[in-house]
Amino acid sequence: MCGLYGFQRRVGRPDAALLAHLAQLAGQRGPHAHGHAAEGRRHVALGPVQPEAMSTPVGSLIGHTRLATSGRHDDLAAAQPLQAGRLFVAHNGTVPGAALYAERLHLTPTTESDSEVLALLLAKATTLGGAADTLDLLTPGVPLALLVLEPGGSVLAARRGHPLHVSRRPEGTYFCSLPFEGSEALTDSTVTRFSAGLEEVQALSTTVSLRSNGGASWTL
Repeated sequence: MCGLYGFQRRVGRPDAALLAHLAQLAGQRGPHAHGHAAEGRRHVALGPVQPEAMSTPVGSLIGHTRLATSGRHDDLAAAQPLQAGRLFVAHNGTVPGAALYAERLHLTPTTESDSEVLALLLAKATTLGGAADTLDLLTPGVPLALLVLEPGGSVLAARRGHPLHVSRRPEGTYFCSLPFEGSEALTDSTVTRFSAGLEEVQALSTTVSLRSNGGASWTL
């Protein structure tokens, strides 16, 4: 149960107070570490998020608050957003068989986080359809919420089961795991690219459910 928050710039700077509020909301879901990525840079730290210490970015941003489910809770290397190539990835969920996929797909993760395997493969996807295929391959039917910051400021937002809310405003689109004023749930089982006022949507597969098949009990 990690927390996500973010902003995709359309025509203006994000509302600093709103962004801090979203970081605080997301922080309720992850006390072990926090981080954010904006303008090609990444900042991570252990402990709860401190919204008042954040500087307001000019452009798009994604953030993550971590409740450790894979790896040590005090491992700063596993804090998110993770960087893979030119992408920054914030993921709430698990990647079953991450080590096996890393070996089969010749990936070289440097942390104990299963989310890094997902980030490394997403960095190889060149289209939105490719990103959807990656999510279906590594997390088939598994609950997830995801924000990906792309070069140029576009943001991929995906959810399957786990909560992720959006609010479209004149300056851009805001994201948070928990609902906030004016927000609505991102359409379930989709991945959407938000860029310059445009939205491109791709469906995700729902054909496999670990919960219904006696697998792990996933926490929303």
